[in-house]
Amino acid sequence: MGIRTAVSDVSFMKSLFTAAERVAHELGDPVMGAEHLVIAALDREDLDRSDLASLPLDAPRFRDAVIAVHAEALGSLGLAGTSTPIDDHPRGVLHSTASAQAVFQDARKRARERRATLRAVDIVAAAAHLEYGTTARAIDRLGIRRAELEALAR
Repeated sequence: MGIRTAVSDVSFMKSLFTAAERVAHELGDPVMGAEHLVIAALDREDLDRSDLASLPLDAPRFRDAVIAVHAEALGSLGLAGTSTPIDDHPRGVLHSTASAQAVFQDARKRARERRATLRAVDIVAAAAHLEYGTTARAIDRLGIRRAELEALAR
């Protein structure tokens, strides 16, 4: 990896993690998860939207799907699905769920294999590998096939 790629990746990671943690806190989640990384990636200005043109996928839709998945999970426990935003300072990837770390590591691997900089679409495509959890259920809720998401980063 060249120095330009490394610098670009560090800048990308810093802004992505800050945005993802903000999303997590807005949704009332104390820890950043894979679903928050995906929302933040989908909301980036540098995301090539043409990659997603054939899919019903954008930040607001995915965010709504995540909220619905959370509400369903709470409802199955007999709890009302309300979230309270959290006012806390960003702490980075080390304060994230295992699924968020797995998505990030998979995205980095994809970028290294291409010998290119890390992109938002790498995060979205890496999320397709998750079989369980909020992110997987939100993808299913939108009716998106995982193979379609994985193909985005090729």
